[in-house]
Amino acid sequence: MLNFKYTAKSKEIFYSFSLFLICFLLIVLSAYSKQDDIIKIPAQLRFLRIYGGDNETKPPVILIKGEDSRFNTSIGEKFITIEFDISSNVPPSLYARFYHCTFDWIEDENVFLNDVTLLRTSNIEWSSAPMLSRFYNYRGKIKVPNEQIKFNFAGNWKVKIFDYDDESKPFAEGRFFVVQPRTNVDINIFGDFYSPKYSVSSSALTMEASVTGSSNLLENNVHTAVFYRNHRWWEPYYVSSQRKINFNQKQYRYKFPTYISGFITYGKKFRIDRLPAENAYRILNMSNIAEFPSGGDYVRLPLSDLRRRGTFLDRDDDGAMITTFIPFSYDDYVYVEFVLDPDGWTTNNDVILVGSFNNWKPDKNWIMYYDEEERYFKLRQWIRRARHNYLYATAKVNIDNDTIENLAYDEFEGNTGTAGHTFISLIYYRETEFGGYDSIIGIGAANIYGNIRR
Repeated sequence: MLNFKYTAKSKEIFYSFSLFLICFLLIVLSAYSKQDDIIKIPAQLRFLRIYGGDNETKPPVILIKGEDSRFNTSIGEKFITIEFDISSNVPPSLYARFYHCTFDWIEDENVFLNDVTLLRTSNIEWSSAPMLSRFYNYRGKIKVPNEQIKFNFAGNWKVKIFDYDDESKPFAEGRFFVVQPRTNVDINIFGDFYSPKYSVSSSALTMEASVTGSSNLLENNVHTAVFYRNHRWWEPYYVSSQRKINFNQKQYRYKFPTYISGFITYGKKFRIDRLPAENAYRILNMSNIAEFPSGGDYVRLPLSDLRRRGTFLDRDDDGAMITTFIPFSYDDYVYVEFVLDPDGWTTNNDVILVGSFNNWKPDKNWIMYYDEEERYFKLRQWIRRARHNYLYATAKVNIDNDTIENLAYDEFEGNTGTAGHTFISLIYYRETEFGGYDSIIGIGAANIYGNIRR
């Protein structure tokens, strides 16, 4: 049997160890208590964007294989990337739901199209923001379709992001397209003129989509072509045989005559006349860290933007946001003050900043205010570090329901026939299966120089 002799030294060691153990336990219990006291602040969306494949310059178009190999297009990818930045003090608990929509973006109330069990995912790839980021904490990415999410129906689609802790309403929404080619689409763009309300160039564009398809398609069911400027998915221009509403009348300041003629087997034509040509996009390049430092107070643009009448200096990026050259440690947001010098011009409309930093979506959060003292329009906003394209729009904004009417860009930007914007046309067909729905059976792209084969 071992015989321990407790000396004064051994007692001192025992008491020291006991005291250390008690202190350690108190620290651990205190840490757990503080962790339990953390109040989870609801996640806040900072920015969401969607692009084709892994290329941020590509439109958010998914191609699914058509039955007839004659009708193929190079516009579109096998998958899209949904990317969103979140501010949250703890890792967010979110999920995404997908919704098939009509050609004018009304969600279908059809369980065959929008099966909640098949079109929902929480499989989000999360990454942390750079250490010094103040505006967001986490970035989520979803690439679809994948093993879990399939899109079996062509057409317009929305994605909505929900928080598990508050599923009453989404805090993020984006748009994308699923195309199953069953037609060939060629777009012709002609120079034209319109009657501007301001002393700017009267340059306009008339566009015609020529659609050729199989005789198996029902003639009257090929009912709509929708034209978009690339990356500007919140500004559709409808050419439609559906007469339930006049789609283009309220949203835009100018009126655009539309025509439909011909037959699908020989070439059905969808035409819209006299769209203002607009100007080339202004460019905001935030790659210079010294000019656009992280943190601190707001950064005012080096020079105020001037009212334009149709001139531009640099070639733009066709409306895209470019981040590929931004290193991770500086992939953050900067609080920027935009300043527009109206050059003595007064307006009764709301002046709205619109660009790649807000998905080209004009809304109440981007309305500029007029500084009476300096006589400038101003707006401060958090902008993701990137090379951006943007314009100044004017419109009437209903603050209560955040709707836009009387939208135009010529008041502060002017027009030029050489802007070179890409237009994308999507062709819609009313399917008869599954209770009926709008599918996209063709897509084409062109600019003033001709059709684009990507």
